[in-house]
Amino acid sequence: MKLTRRTIHPEVRVLDEKQGIVEYTASDETLDSYSEVIMASGWRFNDFQKNAPFVDSHNYGSIDCLLGRVTDYAVKGKTLVETVKWAIDVPTNTLAIKGFQMTAAGYLKAVSVGFIPTRYVTKWDSDPKPWKDALATVGMHEEDGCRCIFLEQEQKELSACVIGANPNAVARAYKAGIVDDAFLELLSVEQAKRATADAADSPAAAASARQRAQMRFLTGFQLAVKKL
Repeated sequence: MKLTRRTIHPEVRVLDEKQGIVEYTASDETLDSYSEVIMASGWRFNDFQKNAPFVDSHNYGSIDCLLGRVTDYAVKGKTLVETVKWAIDVPTNTLAIKGFQMTAAGYLKAVSVGFIPTRYVTKWDSDPKPWKDALATVGMHEEDGCRCIFLEQEQKELSACVIGANPNAVARAYKAGIVDDAFLELLSVEQAKRATADAADSPAAAASARQRAQMRFLTGFQLAVKKL
């Protein structure tokens, strides 16, 4: 199964500025722009614990993209909390130094978890009971628009990124003035393209699917803004 990525704009805590140590809320059970939920209790770290890389924007093409490592991880309630050691002690790693400086200054806050799903349920499953049970567990209803719930997933890496697809992320950035209406429109279009890349056979059907996905993203954003 291919690597899946989900992003959140977390509460960031710089624990040690001299050592470059930062604590992130890496994932929660929010309905994201893909109309999916990741159950916090399902996180597994069998492979991740051997290396625990912290990279730039899911880019694995070069060692220049390695920003540091995850030194600690724990599921706390409905969230995945991870502690990162930025590689600021490596003078030649200028990207890590820049990234940490932007994090400490409050400009860079989004992280994205790269994972492989191992167990999940969907609204289209032939047996509806596991789906309904999972909805109840995450406190959702059929009309909330969720289409898939990941029950168990193996983390592969954690990435730093500029801004995420999670509506909570966009809402906080919008309220803070980081994101304007023009960027919000662009982001919604790009997220819709990603969410529907394999969803339709014809151009007309693809356009319709993208429009629906864009509306789901914007609706999630509006709901998140109201909760702030």
